[in-house]
Amino acid sequence: AGSAGRGSGGPSVSLPRADARFKLGPARKNPVACIVLGMAGSGKTTLMQRINVHIHENQLPSYVINLDPAVGALPYGCNIDIRDTVNYKEVMKQYQLGPNGGIMTALNLFATKYDQVMDLVEKKADELSYCFIDTPGQIEVFTWSASGNIISEMTAYSF
Repeated sequence: AGSAGRGSGGPSVSLPRADARFKLGPARKNPVACIVLGMAGSGKTTLMQRINVHIHENQLPSYVINLDPAVGALPYGCNIDIRDTVNYKEVMKQYQLGPNGGIMTALNLFATKYDQVMDLVEKKADELSYCFIDTPGQIEVFTWSASGNIISEMTAYSF
């Protein structure tokens, strides 16, 4: 009873030797990326504040990003803050929007530059353990909005 396979005299496949032009270098260390999502008032910013305390107390190299354009006072320090780029109240005024529409539009505007955010984080990726991203309470941004998709997909692609 013969069986096809190794040593059976069946067809064989020879693979070419690896071409030196396509050798891979050392793998880049990627930080763990965590996008903090949740409904308004669910404690996302409080969680981020506690995470920030933890990473500082334990000296964990991390990058922290705030994507909530409407937060009044941020109880933690961050590396990138959407409020430095997009003025939520001006967006509401210019486009004649209410609070939710203003947040959605501010994130849509910011998402057009999110590749620059990822470039900044990627430059430090080898030094980082984590990348934490705080989001606004308008969960629809990440369930059906183009900006939520861009942000989550670009973050996933980068890390």
